[in-house]
Amino acid sequence: MSIDKNKINGKLKKRSLPVEIDLDNLTNLSNKMTDSSFYYKMLDIIDYGDTEDYSGFNDLEMLYLFVHQEKDTDSKKNRTAATKKEYIRELLFFYRMFVENGDLFDFEVADLNIRSLIKEIRPRNIRKFQQWLKEAPLGKGGKTYSVATLAKKTVVIKAFLSFLYKKRYIEKPLHETFLSTNVHKRDRPDRDLNSVEVMKLLEYFKDHPIVYCLILVLTTTGARIQEICTSRICDISYSEGDYWLKVIGKGNEERECLILEEVLESITLFRERRGLKTILNTNDESPIFTTAKNKQYHFKYLSNYLTNIINKADIPLIRNRNTPLTAHFFRHSYAIISDEQGVDLFKIMQSLGHKKVDTTLIYLSRTIARKNNAGHAWKNSSLIKDLKHIKN
Repeated sequence: MSIDKNKINGKLKKRSLPVEIDLDNLTNLSNKMTDSSFYYKMLDIIDYGDTEDYSGFNDLEMLYLFVHQEKDTDSKKNRTAATKKEYIRELLFFYRMFVENGDLFDFEVADLNIRSLIKEIRPRNIRKFQQWLKEAPLGKGGKTYSVATLAKKTVVIKAFLSFLYKKRYIEKPLHETFLSTNVHKRDRPDRDLNSVEVMKLLEYFKDHPIVYCLILVLTTTGARIQEICTSRICDISYSEGDYWLKVIGKGNEERECLILEEVLESITLFRERRGLKTILNTNDESPIFTTAKNKQYHFKYLSNYLTNIINKADIPLIRNRNTPLTAHFFRHSYAIISDEQGVDLFKIMQSLGHKKVDTTLIYLSRTIARKNNAGHAWKNSSLIKDLKHIKN
């Protein structure tokens, strides 16, 4: 029995991504894109012949295939749902800019098929788009994007265009047109927060069990805000006199964070304030940290909440800052305070869940540079002593 590939393709399109591209309803479109249930059906169509055939798909379907592509049989090693959502957001933004504002990039849209618009993009359009992205006031507070943000956006778009070229969906290697957006050391924001500064924050929020607990947990565990938002009661275990919190980090990598007794006490007070149970139960899958309505925190909400309330603190540490202090500072603080306590760099790297020591060194670059500064050797030198005599 012969199979009509066009009919299969037509059915797939009707049952997967929308034929009509509704860019005015990006939320609905994003939700459709996150549904991975059609990925294998699309692969069946691609692999129907002797060679991969992407000719029946449009731009958004190729975007869908790129986002959901799997490179490993172990699902934990493929893109997480959060990463897919972020990729979709960035790529839909890229697509929409060319559809609605193509003239900014010397790209004429009027006579083009909107479903295969990316096929018509040329290197000069990419060059102009990257320049516009660098200068557009789209960052926080109406400012331009930071170098780090530009780098993240560029990596996603380049990877997508590279995928399209490798699959022969587009004829030109547009990804090679992008200029480098590597983040230099000077471009990295100052996120240093030492033990003295953390203690000042804890002292300020000592009568606020919610904020106090969150600051203490983030600082003493080095956990990411996403990791504590998804942590559950059953993720806390007790072994040989210590409490441990299992968290799932980037790339679905699992690790354990040590929970000190003082920290566990603050978690108990947090849950008492929320009217929640405080008894540990290995069968309890409810979230450890919840909103006032006892709902699980979304990490962006909690991050914004902490950023807003901490930066309203009436203390010199906050008043004298040029940039707001965010939840991620406490992860850096974990590395800095661990170094203050003489902890080995490799142990700090493992505890933070970093795969490369270079990443941990970024957290500690200023601390280590100050510690290793040759000027320390001058403190008791004869020259400094002679200076004191001259002054007297």
